[in-house]
Amino acid sequence: MNALSKSNFTELKNGVVLAELGGYGDGPYCAQHGAGAALVLMGTYIVDPGDKVPYPAKFVFKPDPSVYAPYLREHVQAARAGGAKVGVSVISIELQHALDFLVAAQEAGADYASLCAHSVMAMFTRNGLGEALCERGNSKFLQYWAKAMLKAVTIPVIFKIGLGDLPATIAAVDTLTEVGAPIVSINFENTTAGSAGLKALKQIAGHCLFLIAGGGIKDLEGARRVLDQGANAVAIGTAAMKKPALCGDIQRHLK
Repeated sequence: MNALSKSNFTELKNGVVLAELGGYGDGPYCAQHGAGAALVLMGTYIVDPGDKVPYPAKFVFKPDPSVYAPYLREHVQAARAGGAKVGVSVISIELQHALDFLVAAQEAGADYASLCAHSVMAMFTRNGLGEALCERGNSKFLQYWAKAMLKAVTIPVIFKIGLGDLPATIAAVDTLTEVGAPIVSINFENTTAGSAGLKALKQIAGHCLFLIAGGGIKDLEGARRVLDQGANAVAIGTAAMKKPALCGDIQRHLK
């Protein structure tokens, strides 16, 4: 077990996190829609040498730091205008491409790094990445990626996953915790009262050092319900896109 504890992230405790949103989550978007939140996550960005990546073009970079480093400096600074800590989310097929991107994000002033292990894009899943990285048969691959991420940067790394088969998800969280991953962010899809997502959250919460939970949260009641089930912070995505002041409004009532 890593020596890190929940006390290391007091700035995020009971915090609202503006979730990453590919195609939207650049610096200015994060500053506006995450104003007053504890943390905003830029991205998710794809780093890939291909010319036809099926993803919003402004969120795809060639694996060349000279191309994306200036962008990261500009957008991390812009995101900070909303008063929140800033994280940067990435996904790539080649591990080194993701590592280089997150190192550049750290050098640009990001407070948190994030690996997206939640994508359903075929270019990733057929390579055992994205959501496939959390399948039971991929535990050693997940461990390999996680260890490399934790070694590459000194800022905290968030591992973003989805809720799949519950035993497999718990196993993935256990793998991450065992290698010292400080923060796991899980999209539970639906966290309304009595939902399967909320029940799964309660079972998973004790398996990681710090859990950010999302899944349809759109108001203070929903945020409190998730925290009451054991999450340490809440992630808000679509609802914040529709209502830019939402993250800040909820955050004011939680801290």
